[in-house]
This record gives sequence, structure tokens and C-alpha cells, in this order.
Amino acid sequence: MCIVLYAITFVATLAQSPDPLDTALRSVWSLSLTDSTEIFRQLGALELSRVWLDGEWWRVASTGLLHGSLLHLVLNGIALLSVGEWVEQAWGHFRTFALFTLASLGGALASLAWCESPIVLGASAGILGQAGALWLARRWGPESIQEKLAPISATSLAILILICLGLGLLVPGIAQAGHLGGLAAGLLLGGAWVAGRPWVKGTLSLALALLLGGLAWLGAHPTHRTNYYAILGFRMLADDHPADALILFNRGLERDPENANFRNAVAYQLALDGVELDRAESLALAALKPDHLNASYLDTLGWIWCRQGRADSGTRVLHAAAWIASERFPELDEHLPGCATAAAPSVPRETP
Repeated sequence: MCIVLYAITFVATLAQSPDPLDTALRSVWSLSLTDSTEIFRQLGALELSRVWLDGEWWRVASTGLLHGSLLHLVLNGIALLSVGEWVEQAWGHFRTFALFTLASLGGALASLAWCESPIVLGASAGILGQAGALWLARRWGPESIQEKLAPISATSLAILILICLGLGLLVPGIAQAGHLGGLAAGLLLGGAWVAGRPWVKGTLSLALALLLGGLAWLGAHPTHRTNYYAILGFRMLADDHPADALILFNRGLERDPENANFRNAVAYQLALDGVELDRAESLALAALKPDHLNASYLDTLGWIWCRQGRADSGTRVLHAAAWIASERFPELDEHLPGCATAAAPSVPRETP
């Protein structure tokens, strides 16, 4: 299923790409979300705002079968084959499927509750859940299962699990909360299967249900996470609701005043509206202070100066942003030719 869905994603991405050869080469390490977001969305990727605003909870079940690059698919495929073979020997096909599914659900719900990224996908949560259950079976399982698993080492399994979690801490873009959620679900379910006493089985099964239910409850409205406001704010912008987006960005900024992304987002929306331009300039400069070569932040500052009537300064900053940017983005292409006339007054509206 993972291979088939990746093939569909790959072919559909190539079909809509202006440069299929370049897209095919880049797909080895990344199917650009710019090219593939809508495809991932249609196939069932966990797009967090779709759960929060549209009630599309089914995505937590489908996202574990999707992958963002050929490398992502190959690495997860090798791990799934390696771990899954031993899980099947220990518990059979049905339990192998159930273990992967529940661990994948645990990972998806943990990513939702932690507001990990606007879109989360991949089989790694399910794989880590299987690895955790397998480690328990090899370490404390009944003798019949330990005999089947004799060729593998519990210590080696533990080291591999720790390496995966360590990579999640070091490599940007890895869904670490999803890894932990999947591992926790797998450990609880595996523990219930290897436990000898009925009350232990029942306790661990109840703990698994509480884990999944608690993560779902937290993930429904994770207002404890500032990233929640950022993800919802950008969804509001995509849906053409800038006033609602500004409210969300301001709430996020109240909770995390030092967050450069929120500073930039609020500054940019104020600049678009042509209101509170002094505050917008202050926020944009603060966002740039720790990251003065960020092309998006430079674009915001340039556009603010254009809106203030400082066309020469604004144009220079916009050209600098264009020179720094690895890929030109539409807003920058609109701002460069429009800077000279941007100071024309816009219709003010009430701001939050």
C-alpha cells in the first residue's frame, strides 16, 4: 500500500510539474510540498488544520501510508520489512496489522496534539511501535515467543530504537512527537500481549485506550501550543480570511513574544492592511535580528517600507530578498514592481 500510494503521488506530481525531469530528480530526497500538497491532501495526509476546522479525523488513519520522497519510502520500507517479519513470526499476520495500525494512530494523534507540522506523513510511527512491542517480546515474552525470536537481540533492538529517536532530535523535519506516540502505543499493546496475568493485560489495554483518547482530546484543540495559532493562521490566509489570520497570529505572538515567525506574520498582515506600520516595522526588524538573511523576513520589511512611502529603501531590501531567496515566491514578484505605488492609502479596517 505504501509503494502504490507513493507511485500515485509521484506520477501525479510529475504530471502537474512545469519541469518533470527536475521534479523527478528532486523526488529522491523530497517531493516538494509546493508541487504535491494538494495530492498529499487528496490521498489522506494528516494536514492538521483539516482536522481542526473540517473534522477530517480519518486522516490520522491514512497518513501512515504516505511518504514524502523515494528515500523516505525506501528507508521506512526496509525497516518495515525487517521488523515486521519478526513481529509476524511472534504474533501472526492479524496482530502485525493491528500493531502497525494502532501505533500509527498513536503517532498521528501525538503529532496533532503537539502541533508538530502543518502536514505530517510516513510509516515510521507504526514501525517504531512494532519495534517497541518486539523488544518487549524478546526481553520478557513467554518462552514460546522468545524461541521464535532467538536470532534477534533485545539490546540491538533497543539501540536501534534509541538511534531513531536520536535522529528525530537532530534532523529537522522529522516528526519526533509522532515517533514517541507510536512507540508508546506499541509498547503498551505489546506489553498487553506478553503479560502473563489478566489484570496486567487489562491495565495495559486500558492505558493504551487512555493514551489514544487523551491524545485525541488534546489534539482536537491544542491551544497549549503556540504553533497551533501559526498553522491555523496560515490556513485562514489560504482561505482568504486575513482578518481572522491576524487575530490568530497576534494570539500566538502574545504567548511567544520572541517568536520570529509570529513577529513576521503579524508585521506582514499589518503591512498588507496599511495599518500600524510603525509597529509592523518594529516587529519585522525584531524578526530579522536573529536571522538577517531570511528572504521572507526581508520581503516583509521591504514591503513595509514601500507602504510607508520609502520606495527607494523598500526596493533595495526587496532586491536583496530576491538575491538571497533560493526560490522566488509570488509575493516577492508582486512587491518589486508595486513598491513605487504601494504608499497609496488603502481602506482601513478595524484591527484586532
